[in-house]
Amino acid sequence: MAGDFREPAAVVGTELRIHGADHLEGSWDRLRMEKVLGYLLSNAVKYGGGRPVSVGIETGGDRIRITVADEGIGIAADDLGRIFSRFERAAPVQNYGGLGLGLYISRHIVEAHGGRIEVSSQPGEGSTFVIDLPRAVVHASSPPADALQARA
Repeated sequence: MAGDFREPAAVVGTELRIHGADHLEGSWDRLRMEKVLGYLLSNAVKYGGGRPVSVGIETGGDRIRITVADEGIGIAADDLGRIFSRFERAAPVQNYGGLGLGLYISRHIVEAHGGRIEVSSQPGEGSTFVIDLPRAVVHASSPPADALQARA
């Protein structure tokens, strides 16, 4: 999934670097997790100012860790606590489009899968978003066959 962003990133002069596992296996809703990764990559390219964006994928035991890092405008410390709220933005809408829903939706999707999403950032130095997920999510019933693997 992350590789799908190489071309759009290249159009704005951003190099997309992918490190770690080639694919992930776990019990997740594939479309929703791809949506989360799409939001994070889109933001990294948008706010990255044409600088490289890195995606790291780590697997270990019963957990998966996905990191999306840019070297762009960054986020002020005062804004870090609110960017996962509905309609909240750290960057001015005049300079950067969007509704302020992507991170809100991402947080809810990740948490619904038993995971967490965190951010660290410094203004002018970029942002790093980390998704930590369990490989298996407890389901009331069996998940659909297409939900068993997510691409990264």
